[in-house]
Amino acid sequence: MPASDDTDATDDAVGRRTLLRAKELWQSSPLGTERAVQAGDESAVSEPGSAAGAFLGGDHDGRSYRLYVPPGYDADEPVPLLVFLHGCRQTPAAFAAETGMNEVAADETFLVAYPKQSRFGNPLRCWNWYDDTAATRGAGELAWLADLTRSVIDEFAVDEDRVYVAGLSAGGSMAARAIVEYTDLFAAAGVHSGPAYDAVGSVFAALSQMYRGDGQDGHEAGIEAYEAMADRARAIPTIVFHGTDDDVVDVTNARQLTEGTLRASHRGVNGEVETLELEPDRVETDVSGPYEYTRRQYRDGTGTLVVEEWLVDGMGHAWSGGSPNGRFTAPEGPDASRLLWRFVSEYEKSTLEAAADARWTLPVVGPVSLSRLSRVRARGREAISRLLER
Repeated sequence: MPASDDTDATDDAVGRRTLLRAKELWQSSPLGTERAVQAGDESAVSEPGSAAGAFLGGDHDGRSYRLYVPPGYDADEPVPLLVFLHGCRQTPAAFAAETGMNEVAADETFLVAYPKQSRFGNPLRCWNWYDDTAATRGAGELAWLADLTRSVIDEFAVDEDRVYVAGLSAGGSMAARAIVEYTDLFAAAGVHSGPAYDAVGSVFAALSQMYRGDGQDGHEAGIEAYEAMADRARAIPTIVFHGTDDDVVDVTNARQLTEGTLRASHRGVNGEVETLELEPDRVETDVSGPYEYTRRQYRDGTGTLVVEEWLVDGMGHAWSGGSPNGRFTAPEGPDASRLLWRFVSEYEKSTLEAAADARWTLPVVGPVSLSRLSRVRARGREAISRLLER
């Protein structure tokens, strides 16, 4: 999984006080970053070569993270939030620089939280996506990621309907887990070069899954994801990127992730009965620099676009369209950062929940209100209509 210089001293935690102070500055003055400099909070200033705005350092429950606040942020106007998970041996600062996601956030006005895996958590700073004690609802690292997300929502003006999660490699795998385990928190996800949901259960099985994709097939992954969502089951829109020449995480993983996401989403909307056809609704091929790529779009039983899959022919284990100065980027590939945002930003959590709610049957316990039943059905039809506009 991707390696980069993780000795950047600027990535050390600077404490919760910095975030609170920066928030006060943003609320009290349109000068934003300039006021932060005057106040002596240099950690709130964007680093050289990064987008305008503020790239803050913080600490949450003993673990550090970075938060990018775009120049257009207004504390009186809630904006979307993307939780962006780095790969192994990367830091948030390196990941931000290599993907250019802060530049996208500056253009589109959304917050980006970059949680940091510690060496204590994993010697290579990998997110432990394969370990159920670290990556299930209410447990370990995934619980911390969810709690951090809620903390950012509480401290900044965030549109809770538009909170997303994405990542690369180990971070992508953790994002695939997060969208399943916390459908009540994240609306949609992005997975770049990572295995499917709950593909394995040990380090050795994880390596086998990564290199050969033989730990679990997409059908099994879909069933497990659906069961994990329990009464929170719904469609889990996900955009998938993968290089066909990836020698770290085999491209088989992308196909399994696509199938698993489709099956889990289909069951989440239509219940236990599965009648899903795994054929894309749209296939597009094109060229980006030296790479040919195939883009496939898949919809669920309601017509909702659930998976958009980008397979880049000849690309290795690298962020597509990343910085030319990155160690693990493919600068001439399709711009994964902007494509990811374009996909996830179309989804609202409440709309997806309403579409799933439309299939509910009200229990008959005493008189049933026909007007209430009508309202539930109407809300479901409205939600489905909005999704069909995609």
